[in-house]
Amino acid sequence: MARQWSYWTSNKLQILGDYVDRFNLASKSSKERIYLDLMAGQPENIERHTGELIDGSPRRVLAAEHGFTRHVFFELPENAAKLEESLRKDFPDKKFRVVPGDCNETIDGVLAELMPFNRAPTFAFIDQQAAEVDWATIVKIAQFKSPQVKTKAELWLLVSPVFTLRGIRGTSSERFRERVTRFYGTDKWKIIQRALDANAITTNQYRDEMTNLIRFRLAEHLGYRHTHRIPMRMTNRTTIYDMVFATDHDAGDRIMRHLYKQAAEREPRMMAEARRFARAQKEEKSGQLSFFELPVAAVPTVTGDVLWQPKPHWWPSSRPWWAEFSDGAELRPEPVSERPTVAYHPTADRRARGPSPSASDRPTA
Repeated sequence: MARQWSYWTSNKLQILGDYVDRFNLASKSSKERIYLDLMAGQPENIERHTGELIDGSPRRVLAAEHGFTRHVFFELPENAAKLEESLRKDFPDKKFRVVPGDCNETIDGVLAELMPFNRAPTFAFIDQQAAEVDWATIVKIAQFKSPQVKTKAELWLLVSPVFTLRGIRGTSSERFRERVTRFYGTDKWKIIQRALDANAITTNQYRDEMTNLIRFRLAEHLGYRHTHRIPMRMTNRTTIYDMVFATDHDAGDRIMRHLYKQAAEREPRMMAEARRFARAQKEEKSGQLSFFELPVAAVPTVTGDVLWQPKPHWWPSSRPWWAEFSDGAELRPEPVSERPTVAYHPTADRRARGPSPSASDRPTA
């Protein structure tokens, strides 16, 4: 059965398709180019309001005019076989693997197999729902490439404080909190949670702080030169999640900035169309049909430069409420089972990050 998605998913996937094409065009001199999709999803997807088919990330990437040479799609066992069957049928000449299982458990084997190509431009799409992917997995991908290569694997990561908060306040709260800690690779997110629970910050600030924390760790702990976020909003303009991009490459930074601005321009029209279709469905269900076709909503023309502007990450501990809720907690070491098994390249990491900060400025989250 096809899975239903909303317009913000279509907007996200269009960004992906556009970036993949430009990524590979910019990397065309490389013989090998690697794509990792950590939650590839189902083969069939439809838009909730229009009923139109949506090509998921595997199809968009495999169908790209300028594509990768190697593709790995991670998916849970119950969906993996169906996904592979569908992709083999439609893309018989493409080189790809569908890896069943939890990507946090299968990533080591995949990266080991790809090690002969660890100088290749690499892009990872991490389309999780809340906190399914471990920080240790992100570290392994970031550090996959050879230390002789100046840039790390690029990451495009879904971050949803909305779903995270829902899980934290759910019936399996303690178990979910452990998942959140594994995602961030630190329990410092609990400081933000305590601030929210004490009404020291609003829910909007909570979303900003939780998204910033992962950007901070990507930049200050893994040494990514550029990180950006773009919110994906529902029809009530509430942010459902952010897409966070991390790259060391200036060209990648320029391309994604441009695509984020294009996505920001598309969003008002997509939002208005979703409201129009929702209204039509409501009328049909109630039996109170309008005699006139619902007009296409007028949307003011506003450029992407106005709708989206890049903003730098900030140091989480710079917030005035941080110390009050930190309880003097120190960063806990990762359990041995979660430490990266792929070789770490400190030279490349320092080169990407720049000069080491002084002791008073070192990351505390």
